[in-house]
Amino acid sequence: MKLKRVFSSLMALGLASTLVACGSGGDSTTNVDENANEEPSTNEEGQTEDQNEGETTEEGSTEEVDNFESQASDDALVVGIEELNGDFYGGWTNNASDVKVRKFMGIEGTNSYMTVVLDENGEWVTNPTVLKEDPIVEDNEDGSKTFTYKLKEDLKWSDGEPVTADDYLFVSLLESHPDYIPLTGSTNTGSDSLKGYDAYYSGESDTFEGLEKIDDYTFKMTIDASFLPYYLENYLGAAIPFPMHAVTENLTVSPEGNKLVAKEGYEITEEDKNAYIEGLDTQIQALTEDFEENNPEPGAEASDEEKASYEEYKAEFDAQIKDLEDRKNGEVDPSQQLIEEAMLRQVNEYRIAPSVVSGPYKFESFSNNMVKLSLNENYAGNFKGEKASIPNIILQTVNTKIAVDLLENGDIDIWDNEVEGGPIDQMREAAEAGIIGGYNTYERNGYGNMTFLTDRGTTQYKEVRQAIAQLMDRNTFVQSYAGGYGVVTNGMYGTSQWMYKERGADLEAKLNNYQLNLEAASSLLDQTPYKFEADGSTPWDKAKADEEFAADPEGFDYYRYDENGNKLVVNQYGSDESPITTLISNQVPNNAKQVGMEYNVTAGSFATLLDYYYFPDENPEYTVFNMGTGLAEAFDPWYQYHSEGPFNYTKTNDPIADETTVKMRNTDPEDREGYLDAWEEFQVWYNDYLPEIPLYSNQYHSGYTNRVKGYDLATPVWSSEYQINAMTLGE
Repeated sequence: MKLKRVFSSLMALGLASTLVACGSGGDSTTNVDENANEEPSTNEEGQTEDQNEGETTEEGSTEEVDNFESQASDDALVVGIEELNGDFYGGWTNNASDVKVRKFMGIEGTNSYMTVVLDENGEWVTNPTVLKEDPIVEDNEDGSKTFTYKLKEDLKWSDGEPVTADDYLFVSLLESHPDYIPLTGSTNTGSDSLKGYDAYYSGESDTFEGLEKIDDYTFKMTIDASFLPYYLENYLGAAIPFPMHAVTENLTVSPEGNKLVAKEGYEITEEDKNAYIEGLDTQIQALTEDFEENNPEPGAEASDEEKASYEEYKAEFDAQIKDLEDRKNGEVDPSQQLIEEAMLRQVNEYRIAPSVVSGPYKFESFSNNMVKLSLNENYAGNFKGEKASIPNIILQTVNTKIAVDLLENGDIDIWDNEVEGGPIDQMREAAEAGIIGGYNTYERNGYGNMTFLTDRGTTQYKEVRQAIAQLMDRNTFVQSYAGGYGVVTNGMYGTSQWMYKERGADLEAKLNNYQLNLEAASSLLDQTPYKFEADGSTPWDKAKADEEFAADPEGFDYYRYDENGNKLVVNQYGSDESPITTLISNQVPNNAKQVGMEYNVTAGSFATLLDYYYFPDENPEYTVFNMGTGLAEAFDPWYQYHSEGPFNYTKTNDPIADETTVKMRNTDPEDREGYLDAWEEFQVWYNDYLPEIPLYSNQYHSGYTNRVKGYDLATPVWSSEYQINAMTLGE
């Protein structure tokens, strides 16, 4: 029995957010189930969700979609997607489809009014659609750096309201507030790179020093000295607005820009109190339902560990509910109540039905496995000045097994990011025959992997992890899964990354290309505590293992033990939807026997896998997991592999990792070669320490129908949600 942490389904279980001033810090990956049609989900705005901490998506769900009916029409483009959670704001559950919807609406990503955005080549550029001029950057005596932004004065939200400096300041003030996470259950930690964050986030100060308002269209953000130098400095200083008026009528930003306050003359009414209490009740109900669904009370047959774990989780939950109940009954000042009410409206209303957006499309509805969007006539355009023209977008959940069939039939217009070899072949053949309009192909910014817990169980030993890497034929995985549209990788990189393009050839010569090699695996295990027979003293003998395996593979029982009689057992958990789980099951356990390792593979739901991975017990049953990693455009592995990294789920604690990840992020922005040197050092460490085994990096294919015009550009960071501004619909 595995209990889930309190609020686990409300908090993002596959986190991927990148680091910018307006949002929170995040890791540089997205974890995905490798059977999914994964879209690397990067939250470019830094909201802690699925991409640098990350969106977790079940890559390649094969769940049937009942009652599918084509929504294609003369004024509606239909985009096929995988399952939707219905979270349309970052910080809670964040799968790839949810993120795609958000990017169409400009809630995050390059379609937004972010001050610095990602172009189609993966470069961070100033957004001239939003800014009157380039940001003014000042170096301060204390080592901090201030960015001054001057907005254009004709920007509008989708409801016609003006976009002002307050909207940019508001999101940092709200989501960095000490009550934000306890009240909403979000994983978004706010603007942690700004000066004064710690004091504001902890409640020590009610003002945020790193924020300043100059006038209605000019504001400043100051990056704390502790984050500098930072190689992606222009990205670190980016800012994105949130429609303040969508979640509050009576809360505003102070004239100084560093505090949230009630509007002048506001007094709490009975109606306001009731609305506040209703929001708290909604949150209490949601949290209670989540806890009861995911944490059933253990029965009499449960182990003492399971019972203790339940009591621990239950105590956390009870304390959280008591805090919310106390808020209902306590007296709070007007500003504080308005702040909390805005938070509750964001999580309970805006998150599931965003009423006001800045991007090319507005939210209309989410039902029957589809999201309907309509053209935002107030959209000012992307950073290139392009504006969408197609009246309606429908994002329709489809069965991934027949997605290309639906594309051929015209039931959907676009199918993005296909990864499996068979459907890719079908798509290419359909394009050559003129059945569909064409396809785009590009390298994946990520890879499939097996990831470890490195501080517990038998995988705490580096040599055990390295031995496992030599128990498999990764070339077979590439051919079986990707059908020739992929390559074996040896580091934490995607073949599309600019670093790999510049230094990949040199780097590969420095990396160990792990191959199927039982002799090498056995030699590695001889360097671990597991070098004895069952008596804990007689040296384990490879020749004897070969003889016993040849005589009776199924009945093999000659395993390695440590001096205390503990057997070398490795347990892996994989998604039952993933063909990679099957490939590993068919290959690794038998190979492992021949080197004295008992290797077991269990298949189950991807949600359960994530729970084991993110919240491991002290003595976990599983310490290996097969997933996929989508890399953030703002690549910063400090978050995953530094000993203090907030998303260090592998539990890595290694001084070389600490040194190299800090060296990468603290490289001067002008020192490109220095950054590449540090990147190479990190990759060499990763390849040796092996916190995960990269299996392959593959190509993506995006197909479109004959009536779609202008979808002739796609890259790892630029899919249909961004190219939409240049698309039209023909006959």
